[in-house]
Amino acid sequence: MKILSIDAWREPEGGWTWNNWYHVGDYPYPLNSGTRQLLKMLRYDGYLSENSKGRVTVDDDGYNIVIIDRGTREPLFAIEYGNAE
Repeated sequence: MKILSIDAWREPEGGWTWNNWYHVGDYPYPLNSGTRQLLKMLRYDGYLSENSKGRVTVDDDGYNIVIIDRGTREPLFAIEYGNAE
């Protein structure tokens, strides 16, 4: 599954729109191991820093697992599972 780095624009209403995304790596771990494990693996692989603990959350949009900044709700990364072959 692809790991995507997300470039997003903040909308006037406060939401975010994905402007562009970039394939920055592949996620080789099972997605059914839970949110904490997923974030731990992204830290282990260097996508998230140790400072991200408690500052990010996860959302599932039905196509991607999206890593979101808790404070601003900005999408940072996504794991694209909806296109997995």
